[in-house]
Amino acid sequence: MNKPKLFLVPVDFTPASVSAIKFAVGLIQEPVDEVMLLHVVSDDQEMMSEGVKLGLFADEYIPSNVKYSTKVVIGKIAASIGQVAKVTHASLIVLGTHGKSGISKLFNSYAFQIVENSHTPFIIVQEETSFNAINRIILTIDTERESTQILRMAASLGKLFDAEIILVAATQKDSTFKAKSDRNILICRSYLNAHGVKHRIEMVDGKHFVENIFKLSKELEVDMIAATYYQQHIHIFTDSFVRTLANNDLHIPLLTMEHETTHSGGQFGAMFG
Repeated sequence: MNKPKLFLVPVDFTPASVSAIKFAVGLIQEPVDEVMLLHVVSDDQEMMSEGVKLGLFADEYIPSNVKYSTKVVIGKIAASIGQVAKVTHASLIVLGTHGKSGISKLFNSYAFQIVENSHTPFIIVQEETSFNAINRIILTIDTERESTQILRMAASLGKLFDAEIILVAATQKDSTFKAKSDRNILICRSYLNAHGVKHRIEMVDGKHFVENIFKLSKELEVDMIAATYYQQHIHIFTDSFVRTLANNDLHIPLLTMEHETTHSGGQFGAMFG
């Protein structure tokens, strides 16, 4: 039996939260795995009523055969979710977003502030995202070493679901950039080979890199995209790049983590090995 995994789902009682719960339930592989629903309130007067509401929400959307718990905490959303994930040793945070109608407000105010304040990796799902068997995961690679930092987590999911990792990089005309990109691809391939994870390489035109990622995702019927999140970088893996990946029209979930915290490997890597 694998080590127990805890999937933390922040809840605001919207349809996006329902999608996140259903996705987290889909990640369950062992009877000992657990889904924890978290709701953040501003003061202790809300604790009891919101706790009851959260319990009813859990009863409605989590199957009876799935182990789960609920937690209500007082604090700020951006910081509290990461803190709870750390204390509970959560394997992953499954975060629901509200689709295009609310995507700008949410991403500017909460979603990526939460990512920036957490040492735990995220799967970001849209309101319209459904859980499908994870057979193919695109892992985006560029010329910077940091782009490989999401590798361990993507490989863990690949191993867990016997999925294929598709390493996607842009074709490079400049010899220096090509050498850096080739180095990162080699790092990824060596790691994946060592851990027995199926993989292949796809090179795409870098001029329209994001559009080509989405095109490839549709062609290959990809089930997840993985990319390291950067707050401030001058290369392609800027925060806007990852935000665009998260807000894709195909409603493919995004696996991500803030780059400065990935050096520790995170609980996800530790839990899945």
